[in-house]
Formats: sequence, C-alpha cells, structure tokens
Amino acid sequence: MIRTRVDGATAGPLSVEEVRAWRPERGLLWLDVAQPAREDVDYLARALDLHPLVVEDLEHRNQRPKMDDYPNLLFVVLFGTLLGDDGELSLCEVHVLLGDGWLATVSDREMPAVEQLWASCDKRPEIGRAGPASLFHRLCDVLVDSMFPVLDTVDDEIDRVETTIVQNATENTVADIFRLKRELNTLRRVLGPQRDLLQLLSGPRATRLDAEAQLYLRDVYDHAVRMVEQVDSYRDIITGALDVYLSSVSNRLGEQTRRLTIIATIFLPLTFLTGFFGMNFGALISAISTPRAFAAGVSAMAVSVPLVLWVSQRFTARVRPVPAESRGRRRGIRSYTPRIGQRRRTG
Repeated sequence: MIRTRVDGATAGPLSVEEVRAWRPERGLLWLDVAQPAREDVDYLARALDLHPLVVEDLEHRNQRPKMDDYPNLLFVVLFGTLLGDDGELSLCEVHVLLGDGWLATVSDREMPAVEQLWASCDKRPEIGRAGPASLFHRLCDVLVDSMFPVLDTVDDEIDRVETTIVQNATENTVADIFRLKRELNTLRRVLGPQRDLLQLLSGPRATRLDAEAQLYLRDVYDHAVRMVEQVDSYRDIITGALDVYLSSVSNRLGEQTRRLTIIATIFLPLTFLTGFFGMNFGALISAISTPRAFAAGVSAMAVSVPLVLWVSQRFTARVRPVPAESRGRRRGIRSYTPRIGQRRRTG
C-alpha cells in the first residue's frame, strides 16, 4: 500500500492523473511503499512516468548502491541495516526516486529508519516542506546512520569472542568468529559502493540536488567513510582472533601431550620391571622367591621413577630458551657504540 504526504502532512491516495500533473508550487509530494506489490509498481510507473529500466529495478531487487540520472527524475539505490529479534544482521534495499516537487521511496521491507523519518514529519512538518533535495538528504542520513547500532553490536560481539578465546574457547567460538566475519564481509560489500555513491551525490554530477543539500551530503559521506574504515578494522581484528584461537588450541594440545608424556614416563620403568620379571622363566622366578628379593624389586621400582624424571628434565633443559639476562651475564656481552670522533680519527 502506498502512503502519501503533502508538505509533511498525511494525505489520502492520489490518482495517477493527479500525480502526473503535480507541480512544485503545490508543495512537496512524498510517496512511500514497503514490500511493493505488482499493482503498486504499475501505479508508480504510470504516475511518475518511469523509464522501463527503473521499473525493472523496482521489480527485481538485489541491486548495488548506484545512481541513474534520467531526464525527468533521479534514481538512487541505498541500503540500510537492521538487526532481527534473533540478532541476525539483515540489509534493507531502498530505492529513491527524486523528481520535480516529489520524492518516492520503495523499500523491500519496513525499514525502521524510514519509518522514523516518516513519523518525524508529524512532529515537525517543516521537514516535509523544505523541498525534495532536503528530504533526500535526511533520508540518506537516517539510512547511513542506521548502521552505527549494528557496528556497535558487532564491536560488543568481537569483545565477547576475544574474552572467550582467552578464557575458555570452544567449538561455538569458531562458529561465532565465522559468523562475524560473514556479517562484516556483507557490510563491506555494501558500504564500499555506498560510500562512493555518496561522494558522487555530493559532487557536481547530481544536478537535481542544490548546493545546500550537497553540502549536507558531504557530512553523510564522512559518516560512510568512517564506517568503511571501522568495518575494515573489525575484519582485521576478527582475523587476528581466529589466529589467536588456533594458537590457543595448539597450546592446549601441546599441554595435554606434555601431561600424557609425563604419565607415560612415570610408568615406563615400572612396566619394564614388571614385564621383565613377569616372564615365565624358572631362572627369573627362583631369583625373586625370597622376601629380600621382593623388597629389592619394590625399591628398584621406587628409585627408577624419580631417576627417569631427573634424566628427562636434564635432557629437556638443553632445549629451553635461555633468558636474555642470563645469556649476557654468562657470556659477558656488553653493548658498545663507538663515538663519531673516534671513528673519524681512526679513518
């Protein structure tokens, strides 16, 4: 269903002939539709005299941020972001048509930023009276600023993932890392072209926008640039977090291997002694038939365990890194910087 505003005030539906005969002297006409049906697109095509390429873009979504300048209108594709109830990031594609004395917005779903601007006209009717260029700037501003809460949420998620990696990383941590990476790639794929689009809109090529609107659009362009830089920074951080996670998994694996090696080292002499004297040979059995032999065997087992541990630590100590202070103290290393004058005299 198409909603209509005239000079910031809500108005009833207009016929195709009334929209076609609209003049700027009658005020600013704003047509808005979310999730347009086939009849809505046909109404806009006949009422606004849309080019077939524009009608095709309205019917087939999944466009990229762009600007097409036609003789009777300016067609712009913008994107906003919103978070669902489940915290899932989703993009909202908004098509903006700017003409003489009128502006039309077509979105693929109900966009909270557009709804907020629509409701603001009830409280401040002057928003809808300043002209189509000014309303277009406000629309670009609310759509771009809708991404800031999403980036704040992503920032909090990255902090949580980094804390989880340090404290207790699990398999769910990897899923969170790749989910954040996928969301950041989606944002980067949209924010990059949208930044270039805003730079184009704030320049001389956008003939339907006056100098004041282009001046305000430069501020929106600055916001878009900051968002792109922020997303790139988050992508680097999340890539580093993945490397830290893999390193922590490797460290835990090495720690578990070390503990199992210690246990195997402890049982190595015990297994050897019990296995050797447990063989069914008469000479071995007769040699350990007395209580003294039994006590000697138990004593040998008790002594062999710390002996093996001492030998293993003795050998592994050779591969441990030597602290820098100890190396310098043992080798007598001194830092020496020759003076410039001495080098000149020597030369």
